[in-house]
Amino acid sequence: MDAWFNPVVPVLGLTAAGALMALVMVLSRKGRSEDEARAYLAGFRYVLSDDPDAAIAELARAAQLNTQTLETYFALGALFRRKGDLDRAIRLHQNMLLRPGLEPEVRRRAQIALAVDYRRSGLSGRAEEQLEKVLSDEPEEREALAQLRQIHEDAGQWERAAQLQARLVELDSQGQAILAHHLAEHSRPKRASAPEEALAEARRAAEICPASADAQLALGEALLSLSRTAEARQALVKAVDLEPELTPRALRPLGQAMGADELEALLRERAARGDARTAPYELTLAVHLRERGEADRAIAHLRAVVERKPRFWEARKELGALLLAQNRSEEVRAEYAELLGALGQPPLGFVCRDCGQKLLEHAFRCPACYAWDVVVREDSAGVR
Repeated sequence: MDAWFNPVVPVLGLTAAGALMALVMVLSRKGRSEDEARAYLAGFRYVLSDDPDAAIAELARAAQLNTQTLETYFALGALFRRKGDLDRAIRLHQNMLLRPGLEPEVRRRAQIALAVDYRRSGLSGRAEEQLEKVLSDEPEEREALAQLRQIHEDAGQWERAAQLQARLVELDSQGQAILAHHLAEHSRPKRASAPEEALAEARRAAEICPASADAQLALGEALLSLSRTAEARQALVKAVDLEPELTPRALRPLGQAMGADELEALLRERAARGDARTAPYELTLAVHLRERGEADRAIAHLRAVVERKPRFWEARKELGALLLAQNRSEEVRAEYAELLGALGQPPLGFVCRDCGQKLLEHAFRCPACYAWDVVVREDSAGVR
């Protein structure tokens, strides 16, 4: 398996570096016994051989927890987490917190690490409890705020997530784009019951981060709910220009904000630009033609797209669905016979720039590393 796919490799390097640093410091300190130094050396050897159980046993035998060995313990906890051994990571961080005399900064780090372990284990309540403890002592602890924010994002509690992100923006003067996502999501459920409130939230999102496609989309949707069509059209067009991947999702509100012919002209103009961002416009144009009842035009358009971009799996999928709906089974078989011939080439999808997670659909937030605005269309065949 390639190192890129092996989650242990980078953490193991960090663990070894931390253990080596601890070993050097131990050997350099006067008053350490030979047996103690030998135990540290054994612990380092076990880390290198990827035997964290034995490493912990040796390090625990060598000395009580102190500033010289802390980094090794934190690194081992990260190794357990990356390997999926969350029970062991939890026990390690719990034991760290039981030690008397921990410095406040060390305690905060251990609490945050334990909260991450709990969250990864599906114990969000316990994770939240740990993070709230940290913030009660240190309200401006950035990592605790970010981790707690992610818990509320996972639960779809966008108002609370926005409150936490607003605190982070105040501390760092950055992260406005993430706050705009939170406010946009918070506005959407209000459109039916409280459209004016939805508009206020969406407008705030767009003001905080004018370049947020999500905020512009939410603003357009909120304006539509109040029948402010002209303003909605402006916001929606801006949204799909900022992020073309939003175009399929924005098709319905765009159709409400402009006539069918005008929408087709808009999509054709964007699709004809010939740059690296035309794929979603081309796909949405086909869907628009299908919904107008012009299946033959949609099929012809998709055939041309697939011929130019054979790995554009979303276009192939839409073409297959159209052919089946038209009862053109022979053509479907021909399409998929051609697809079978290209099975050696992976379909073009999406990838997270931060962690490398592959996705079949666009998302503003990576489901693997939880980062925002890092998912992009793969470009190895020039689709993006």
